[in-house]
Formats: sequence, C-alpha cells, structure tokens
Amino acid sequence: MNKRLLIFCLFALFLVSCQSTVLPTRASLAMVPGGLPPTFTPVPGTAVATHTPVAFLPVLPPTNTPGFIPTNTPIPPTSTPTNTPTPTVDGTATVVIKPISAYGLQEAIPYQAFPKPPGDNGWGMHWIPTVSQERGVVDQFVAEMVRMHIKWVVFLNEGTNIGDNDYLVDRLVANGIMPVMRLYRDGVLPYDGNLAAMVRHYRARGVYYFQLYNEPNVNVENQQGFANPDQYARAWADAARVVMENGGLPGIGALSPGGSYNHLEFLDRTFYALAYNGDAYLLNHAWLSAHNYHGTRPYNDPGGFLLFREYDKIVQAHLGRSLPIVGTEGGSYHPDPNADRQLIEYQYTYMRSREPYFLAFSYWLIANRAGGGHDSQWDWQALIRPGYTHPVVTEFFYKNAR
Repeated sequence: MNKRLLIFCLFALFLVSCQSTVLPTRASLAMVPGGLPPTFTPVPGTAVATHTPVAFLPVLPPTNTPGFIPTNTPIPPTSTPTNTPTPTVDGTATVVIKPISAYGLQEAIPYQAFPKPPGDNGWGMHWIPTVSQERGVVDQFVAEMVRMHIKWVVFLNEGTNIGDNDYLVDRLVANGIMPVMRLYRDGVLPYDGNLAAMVRHYRARGVYYFQLYNEPNVNVENQQGFANPDQYARAWADAARVVMENGGLPGIGALSPGGSYNHLEFLDRTFYALAYNGDAYLLNHAWLSAHNYHGTRPYNDPGGFLLFREYDKIVQAHLGRSLPIVGTEGGSYHPDPNADRQLIEYQYTYMRSREPYFLAFSYWLIANRAGGGHDSQWDWQALIRPGYTHPVVTEFFYKNAR
C-alpha cells in the first residue's frame, strides 16, 4: 500500500469514528431529567419570542430547613440599591383595559387589568400556616393587617375544600384586602374534589387569585421523588383550565430558590412544556407566584428580593410580554435584628415605586403559634409571636400608610 492510500484510509477511519460519537440529540435530551425541552412548531400567525439564556443562580439550602437563611455566604448589605434595567414590552402598543370578566379565554389579560385592592400599595403578608383558623384568630389578625396597612393576604386552603375559609375571605374583602388563595396539595397530583365548584364559590366571595401547587422544583413536593417541569406543566394546565373556565386567575406555583431543580431553569422549561403540549393559551389569564427571600444578600442582589426581575426576563422571552407577579413568600431573617428591620423596611418601601407587573410582596409570615399554628419550626420567622412583636411592625408598618 503506498503512502497516499494509507493516509486516505486513516482519514476515512477518523471520519467514521467522529460520526459514531456525535452529541445526544435534542429529542434524546428531552427524555432525561435536566435535558433540553422538546422543540415545538408555532401556530401560523402567532408571535414566537426567542429565548435569551439567563445566568442561573447557585443552588441554595431548602427553605423548609429550620434556621434557614436563604444565602450561602453572609454578605453585608450595600447602602444603596442599584436599579437594573428590565426588559419591557413595546411602549407603543395599546393596552386595552376591560373588566376582568370581559376577556375571553383566548385573549391575554394585560397585567394592568389584573384586580387590585382599593388603595393598593403592593404590601402583602403571608397569613398563618394552617388551612383554617377560629373566628377570634381571624378577627385579631385581620385587624392587625388593617393597622399595618397590608393590602394583600396569602392564605392556605385545604385543596378544594369549600367553607373553612369563608369567614376569613369575607373579613379580608370587607376590609379592602385582596385575598390570594394557595390551594394546598401534598405533591404535584390532581386536585381531589370539585375544583370547579370551589372556584365558583370563592370567586363569588371576592377571590380572584388561585395559586396552584407550591415549590414544584423541590423533590419532596413530588410524589415520584424528583422534580419534573413537564409533569408540573401538565398537572398545572389541568387545574388552570378549570380555574379559568370558572372565572378565576390561575397562579403558577412559586418555585424554591433553594430547590433541587434550579428554579430559573425549571420555570423556563415549564413554559416550553406548556407550549409543546398546546397549553400556552392558559397563560392568557395566568399570574406568577414568587418566593423572593432575601437572606443576608446585598440589597441589589438579583437572587434576593429582586428575583422577580429574573423571572420577568424568562416570561418575556417566551411571551413577549410580562405576566403579573405576586410575591407570596419572602423575608430577610438577618441574624442582626437591626439589619433585619432595615431590610424589611427597604423591601416594602421599594414597593412604592416598583415595576408595575410586580403586584405585591408578601413577608412570610405574620404569625404561627400566636395564630394557632402547630409547627414550631416556623415560629422564629413570624413577625408576631407569643409575648413578642417584631419592631418593624410597630416602628414601620403602623406608621406608614403608603
């Protein structure tokens, strides 16, 4: 064999070996946890946004760990927040504002049209971590919400139960407070009972916002033992469809910044899955729940209180518009009580000039044992405890109407 023929043969063998070691296809990656989402074919005539990659945050400790401070390394807060530009929808577009019931299922509700309480200031509060309370407890803490100038309250409902939270909802609405109902469910499973009847019942009492599931990117929240955005997208869509058809606004369950599946990546792939499954239209009436815990981060850390900006980037990349975001859990829990108070004051003061799609921020939580809560691990995070009231309540909330 001459030298030229030998070189040719060796080169041919090299090409064959390269073909046998090609990278996995997009379809094969979509079949494994953490793989790329499947592609989808857009419907003719619809606008399809291209996705801009988002830098993912490091995985943090789970938020349900006793003594949790949501950061890896304590960092002293900076004195002045930095305003990071956020992508915006074309300012020349005309936004049509109509009564919420006038939007068809195939018509996107702009965030400007989502219901807000009278005298809205964006100040929210997570209620007591039980699925119902005695009337005396409801009266006590609704009065506290009024005194603290809170306009949004997030509370738990036992799945599709009808009745246990009637009195709470009635007292909130009567005092000009927007109720946000989280439908408590142990795992990403179909809701038991009559979801349609429950939504109709509470819509008639003044509830618009229904959060479906909670922290689905946490393994223990999933009955199969691992987080899966495609499974969540299907379960959420099944429930969201019922909520929409009965006049409610379905909320995408808040993701855990410390979940086993990166929360930004999970949200991104949930949107891909909804589109792939033909369920993207459900986002026309949807909103996004956020757990923007801050810990001891600097004020301007995008992974803390300002996390809603990162979510908005993902939403806009998929939809070309912003979805309303409601912070349903948050807080600072700084080991220095004075610094903790300053951080909470910063968060609520920020809401006076917040991005308009960020409807509310809610501290976790107003009370635990003082309101009949039975899980002692949450007590140190409550603003009001037996024999103790956080100074931010008396020195900031009581004194600031706006």
